[in-house]
Amino acid sequence: MAMKPWLGFGLCLALLGCGAKAPESTGGFQLDPNGSACPAGYAISNSDFTSTNISAISPTGAVLSASVISSGSAPPGLTTALSGDVVFPSTAPASGKMVLIDRYPNSVLTWVDPATGSVIQQLPVGTGFGANPHDYLELAVNKAYVSRYESNPKPGQAPLDAGGDLLIIDPQANKITGRVELATAPDGAFLPRADRLLLVGSDVWVSLQRFDADFKTAGDARLVGVDPVSDAITWTLDLPGIANCGGVARSPSGKVVALACSGVAGDVDPEQNPAPTLRSAVVLLDATVQPPVVLTHFAAAAALGAPIGSTITFANETTLVSVALGDLTAKRTDVAFTLDTSLGMPQMLLDAGAAFVLGDVHCAPGCTDLCFLADAQANALDVWNVTGATLSAQPSIATDTSIGLPPRAIGAL
Repeated sequence: MAMKPWLGFGLCLALLGCGAKAPESTGGFQLDPNGSACPAGYAISNSDFTSTNISAISPTGAVLSASVISSGSAPPGLTTALSGDVVFPSTAPASGKMVLIDRYPNSVLTWVDPATGSVIQQLPVGTGFGANPHDYLELAVNKAYVSRYESNPKPGQAPLDAGGDLLIIDPQANKITGRVELATAPDGAFLPRADRLLLVGSDVWVSLQRFDADFKTAGDARLVGVDPVSDAITWTLDLPGIANCGGVARSPSGKVVALACSGVAGDVDPEQNPAPTLRSAVVLLDATVQPPVVLTHFAAAAALGAPIGSTITFANETTLVSVALGDLTAKRTDVAFTLDTSLGMPQMLLDAGAAFVLGDVHCAPGCTDLCFLADAQANALDVWNVTGATLSAQPSIATDTSIGLPPRAIGAL
């Protein structure tokens, strides 16, 4: 199979073996703070999993900067070059900064000034091991949580190096100040696998995927609530029969939280047949009470014949948008779908035509009423306009016109 041109170029950047120069940065961009919960713009991580280029678009999809920073650039303040695995906080940082979560192997946070495109600071959060940070949540000017997905098999070599936790940092001082232990005993072979963070009321919700060390199996999905004042766990909620919850979204009213749960690829049914959709579902939780209460869960994976991906968003109060995962062996392609929570049945929105190509999806109900989906197969953002329960396709948007890397992750600003 011939190598795609963008993949070859990405490898050149990463390996520095082709004599390729880094693309010219198109610099910073102006955001229009609107004083509301509406996004002021979106950051896009374009990647071939080896190299990354960060671009930015307006709330209506206009490209503001095709290359703010990339794996091949070295602006002042950037001491660790970007890897091919860069994502964004699931909640837009209140500071207005663009925060890059460089997951594995770098385990580094990078703050970028959107107005200038300059690097403000970097902070390694690995503390001596590949911590694989998955999310970042600002709580105050001088306090934020970082969920660390990996647990250190040989802790005790450096301060705060256990992993499987929330790392407490001071973004203002650019330093680590503590951690919140998320491992519970006894929990068998399951590690916490801390993933997404969401501030609901006075508690921070933390999604734990609870895989074992080899990712062969997982325990029931778990949510824990953490008091950001005392940094103590205040409640725990297990989801029996559900596993590997990644995507999290809050409804426009704030009353409901949706989880996208992917299940476990190695699961089997009682007859020992492969059953990758067995513990995959969309779960709705009542966010008006602490701890939350499960309202319902939808067997969308079974209906689609594919596990749910790790992204989900509300298009309006009763319409969800998510993706289902393809599989090369099964010759199944990624699909995007909508789910009317009043009916419970998924409806196909898009067939990507390939597996492992659909990334993040973001909608802004009550703002622009647009939904954006990172589509690596199309090398563009797919766009829909939301009218009631109807999503109408709009022209797609090429976000990386500088290098040509495909979009993977989307972060609100």
